[in-house]
Amino acid sequence: MWIIIILLIVLIGFTGNIVSLLRQMKESNEKIIQLLEHQKPKK
Repeated sequence: MWIIIILLIVLIGFTGNIVSLLRQMKESNEKIIQLLEHQKPKK
């Protein structure tokens, strides 16, 4: 029984870390896209 509870806690913490990592990746991707759009020559 204890093993199941510990596994659940680990899984919850792991998914939380993945979600925060994905948010950071999304933010950095948006910054890169904005930089690239500024680099484009405006017609």
